[in-house]
Amino acid sequence: MTSGGQGPPASLAVATPASSHGPRARWTDGLLLGAAGVVGFSGTAPATRVAAPVFGPVTLTFARIVIAVVLGAVTLAIGGRLRWPGRRHVPALLAMGLGLAVGYPLFLALAVQEVPASHAAVDIALIPAATAVLAAARNRERLPFAFWLACLTGLAAVIGYDLLTGGGIAARTGDLWLAAAVLSCAVGYVEGALVSRRIGATAALCWAMILLAPAAVPLLVAGVLARPETPISASAWAGLGYVGVISMFLASLAWYRGLAAGGTARIGQLNLAQTFLAVGWSVLLLGEHITWAVPVTAVIVLCCMAVCLRSAPAHGGGAGSQPEASEDWPSTAPR
Repeated sequence: MTSGGQGPPASLAVATPASSHGPRARWTDGLLLGAAGVVGFSGTAPATRVAAPVFGPVTLTFARIVIAVVLGAVTLAIGGRLRWPGRRHVPALLAMGLGLAVGYPLFLALAVQEVPASHAAVDIALIPAATAVLAAARNRERLPFAFWLACLTGLAAVIGYDLLTGGGIAARTGDLWLAAAVLSCAVGYVEGALVSRRIGATAALCWAMILLAPAAVPLLVAGVLARPETPISASAWAGLGYVGVISMFLASLAWYRGLAAGGTARIGQLNLAQTFLAVGWSVLLLGEHITWAVPVTAVIVLCCMAVCLRSAPAHGGGAGSQPEASEDWPSTAPR
């Protein structure tokens, strides 16, 4: 999910390759769903940039959670999976929800009030490497030298870009918020990978949102009541709707279904295009001016992330873990 607007890296995607087409599965399987998920995630930073100054980072964060709660409950009911997953999965579901639905969007919203959306798109491209590091640490795995070299190169490129763009204290604060967003998203992916292999990615996504509802609803109400009575522009409403419906939910569902249909190693690579798409939306929709440093840094970082994805251990949630259910939906569900 990018729940937070960023799909899971290929090496840690939680869905298993689909077996519905057997060993002769077509190369197009899952391609359109995966691409739809990436396109949906790519608009998160620009939409947040528009909505956050109007609604406020906190209100925006909990509003998108409440939207996802409603959509998640409906999805589980339609799919016949409105069944409590069990107490043993609650800690991982909460960690997944807090990382992807609270930490990542909140820190991103705080960041894009200080830096352009195109700037944020470059920094959050480090999420795949951060996820791989956390997963390897959790599973006590050793990462190869090529991974660390690529990871450090990508990090150096981002730091160099941040220093080059300047911007004073505000920009430095924005970069700190982006670093927190990257870490939060990585935690959400690692914990989400563990629980998704046991109850299915769609069920995990929906239940992670539902578990946050008791806190999200009153906090959203308090945020709305505390907000000054100023007009809300149509673009701000559109931004809120986008991050709640598309980024938080529909794009995540498409992404996970694409991974399940086409295989994580292949479909997961599509996520590397997200940074370029996000930069493109920032220019087209927000009119942001980008310098040569943006595309150059993006290319360097994405090449490094591709190396990280290929050299990191391929697992979905813990050494030796096996999925208890290989599909997110009942076999009778439309595909």
